[in-house]
Amino acid sequence: MIESLIFKIFGYTEQQILQSLASEGLTPYSLSVDCLDARLVICVDPAERDLVTLRVYALFPGCLYREGDGTLAETVLERLHLYHATLSVAESLTGGMIASALVDVPGASECFLEGIVSYSNEAKIMRLGVSPVTLDNYGAVSEQVACQMAKGLLRPGVNYTISTTGIAGPGGGSEQKPVGLVYIGIADELNCSATECRFQGTRDEIRRMSANTALYLLWKRLVKPIDFDNMVIE
Repeated sequence: MIESLIFKIFGYTEQQILQSLASEGLTPYSLSVDCLDARLVICVDPAERDLVTLRVYALFPGCLYREGDGTLAETVLERLHLYHATLSVAESLTGGMIASALVDVPGASECFLEGIVSYSNEAKIMRLGVSPVTLDNYGAVSEQVACQMAKGLLRPGVNYTISTTGIAGPGGGSEQKPVGLVYIGIADELNCSATECRFQGTRDEIRRMSANTALYLLWKRLVKPIDFDNMVIE
């Protein structure tokens, strides 16, 4: 009897995954990659299941986010539910893609509180409290604005927030800030971090990669449990 092992991996191209597997003498039964989100299937003898699983984890440290089928949004919501934590999102270039992915999951309302599409600078100021000075000094597509967007959603009862701001193209880029430049903010009661990403592809692909990466970055933070009972928002 042959068993199919399914692994969900983020951040690798198809060629990179195939090369990594080949280095360990592993052959995929199937492999698909969609906007940095990969689904890998390997067929094994049940007696080799644990050994092969360990080898795959070792090949993609910190990037194998799920065994078996399931989306990034589903994986994030499961982790939030485990910690009794909540999430709100502020989106610019992704235009609601993150919120849509979350509400596609049945029961998302247990953890997902709200999503705001703050596309214009005025919306970022009025809805999220982004400083006009910050916008003037750094521009809407910046680490500083991504963090202020994320922090603007924090309030009692909200444990995590995500923000996205970037240039999806095909126009609007410059030498300093090219098409595909994206900043993703992740905030909690303790801190906020912003990650710079540089994607290539069509407008839709850049937006989808941004949404997927935002969920993945939150999953990475959720891997370590946090004691929310002893936290206070100042």
